[in-house]
Amino acid sequence: MLASHTHCGDAFRGWWVEEPRVERDAIAFVLHRPSSAENLGAVARVLKNFALRDLVVVEPPSWSGAPRRGGAGTARADVLARARTTARKASDVLSRARLRGDLAQALEGTTWACGTTSRAVEGRPRLGPREMAQELVRRSRSGPVAVVLGEERRGLSDAELELCSAVCTIPTDPAYDSMNLAQAASVLAWEVARARAEPAQAPPPDAPARHETVEALWGRVSSLLLEAGYLNPQNPTAILAEWRRLLARADPTQREVELLVAAARALERALGLAGRGRDG
Repeated sequence: MLASHTHCGDAFRGWWVEEPRVERDAIAFVLHRPSSAENLGAVARVLKNFALRDLVVVEPPSWSGAPRRGGAGTARADVLARARTTARKASDVLSRARLRGDLAQALEGTTWACGTTSRAVEGRPRLGPREMAQELVRRSRSGPVAVVLGEERRGLSDAELELCSAVCTIPTDPAYDSMNLAQAASVLAWEVARARAEPAQAPPPDAPARHETVEALWGRVSSLLLEAGYLNPQNPTAILAEWRRLLARADPTQREVELLVAAARALERALGLAGRGRDG
């Protein structure tokens, strides 16, 4: 349980604002399909504790339809109302939160993202919370960045982690390595606050590549390599995952990735495949 002072609960005022026009923090906390309204509210409190204000939520399937407990309204509105009760004085963080349909949408606009997991991921170096926070703060000076936390029951899948530039693991006792979502968020948010208080490190190169441009590149490259017979159509992501890691280590700029996308488009035209690739 998170330690906190007890305050009178805020009344549920107004409606949930899905796309508010407010200034965003350079560091976003992304919750991927959280299943607990209480955890959602507790994470909002954690962010407010450490002066973080950008919360992004990938909606779980359970938010569609009617409330589980019955009554009027939607399941989403019911969950958000209960989360606001738990958030208490941090309900403004919830009101500013951005709701998205999937993780790719949640990461649009970011230049670097770190996924969290308790598992060892083949071919991916693991950062500790302090290393992750320092890298987030350093890169946030050149563009929006994010830390991604998975749903309570299963965390982030390998495919979801591949959308992230790096992975982070909070050291725990191997006999019980599963952490509550809000507890994990509190560890990471505290480290981010510490890193922000340290002397500024050299930022990464100007104009780092945006997430959606990188994903546009992979959409085109995967189509080309499948057509060429290079990728196994039964499991095309296996080799592409290694290519993704190679590009992540190269830390390309936005212009460099745009050049690669343009090269892929030129190959599509030369091979008569124009129109099959994804727009970028």
